Amino acid sequence: MNTPASKLEKYRQDGKYHVDAQRASILDAAERLFLQKGLENTQMIEIAAQAGITKMSLYRYYPNRDVIALEIHERAMTKIASMLPPAVQELSMETIKILVHRMIHNFFELRDVYRLMGMFDQRYLDHTADAPLTHWAKTQLASFKWKGYDPAEMVREKNLQYNRIIMIINAVIWFLEKLALRGEMTWSDQSVPLEDQLKLYEEMITVYVDHCIENL
Repeated sequence: MNTPASKLEKYRQDGKYHVDAQRASILDAAERLFLQKGLENTQMIEIAAQAGITKMSLYRYYPNRDVIALEIHERAMTKIASMLPPAVQELSMETIKILVHRMIHNFFELRDVYRLMGMFDQRYLDHTADAPLTHWAKTQLASFKWKGYDPAEMVREKNLQYNRIIMIINAVIWFLEKLALRGEMTWSDQSVPLEDQLKLYEEMITVYVDHCIENL
């Protein structure tokens, strides 16, 4: 027989599951709208309608569209990090080489993920550091742990290898974001298939990573 305490715990667990499920449903709805209309053209009332809830209910979960966009961005970064081998215990040049390959090799499957990240960058990060939205976004992202690693702490440690790792990750994500948003490489030879251009880009990054490995 359940005791009152165990029943209370079950209610708490059920309530948390409901909240988590509703948050996920809202983020899914917002993602669809961002991809269809763009982040800046999407209104909170539209997100509520897409999620099948009232606007009032939406505001119980999220105070504004910026917080929704932030959580979608963090969810996208988590998905990228999940491509690291499960057994990886420490970020290194060797493991980043694997990640870069998977990020580029799976570009077409991850295109919407990169598009969402690119939209976030355009609205919140592609401005001067003192711009209000940029300052807010950087402050929020500072606490984000990337597969258990804290990028900000890695930079503060002033470890050359970790700084290079962060630089490589940022460079590859930035490139793939732009490519996903534009659908092509600017000033490239359009007769060359996009798959071949992606392979060339991976070769360029791999050369640098191999150079870093050789000089550890």
